Amino acid sequence: MHSRFVTIQGFRLHLLEAGSGPAVLLLHGFAGSAEEWRPTGDVLARAGYRAIAVDLLGFGRSAKPADAPYSLELGAGLLAGLLDTLGVARAAVVAHSMGGKYALAAALLHPRRVSRLVLVGTDGFVAGSPLTKAGGWPLVGAALLWLSARPAVVRAMLSAAFYAPDSHLSPAVIARGREALSGPDNRRALTAISRRYDATDLRHTGLRARLPALRAPALLIWGEQDRVFPLSVARAAVAEIPGAMLATVPRCGHYPQLEAPRAFHGLLLGFLAGQQ
Repeated sequence: MHSRFVTIQGFRLHLLEAGSGPAVLLLHGFAGSAEEWRPTGDVLARAGYRAIAVDLLGFGRSAKPADAPYSLELGAGLLAGLLDTLGVARAAVVAHSMGGKYALAAALLHPRRVSRLVLVGTDGFVAGSPLTKAGGWPLVGAALLWLSARPAVVRAMLSAAFYAPDSHLSPAVIARGREALSGPDNRRALTAISRRYDATDLRHTGLRARLPALRAPALLIWGEQDRVFPLSVARAAVAEIPGAMLATVPRCGHYPQLEAPRAFHGLLLGFLAGQQ
């Protein structure tokens, strides 16, 4: 995948692209980046799709303004603007964890732009933890971010996200996790996002109540041993999204695209091709 930058609504966004054909927009989770989607992007490109993995505002190599009005509405608007800039009329959206909230917001607020939804261990169906909201408090937020970036803490958090962490927690993965939580720009952006938590929450924004209006076909892919959002969350989500299907991956945690890539890519390509 090749790297490029675009400016949407005055914000500089970074993305990775590969292939040509029907567009597939890939969204990462909290403290993640487009880099997590490189293997999937390569698979999609080989299968005849145009893979577009974007660093959401405040993450990765995209801009990290401390004063941006972070919200699901802004995020969905930036995604629609990105598609405009790239000359894409409609895209399938594949989103992991936190990215799922932005995918659902885009499908609700810009329904003509989203052809299909693939939600992987998606956020949006559980209440925010007190620690998440405390991240926006002065001093407390800075202390939490400093602690979260310690190597042992990063390893512990990532270990909890994988069914078999010893097979997946390479030094590069841990370093990427630390980098996402370190440095003044990252910390200012993450603090600002935490401060505006309600504006990035499906329930508080009223978007969760609008889920029955969704028309895009939806597939939820979930690791059966996901300890971040357990299967009970998957069942709640699939019950609220009209016509949604749920596929579970055994011996897999919160990152099916990394921990069980063969199964994940098979499910993804089958769904994009219209298979049930």
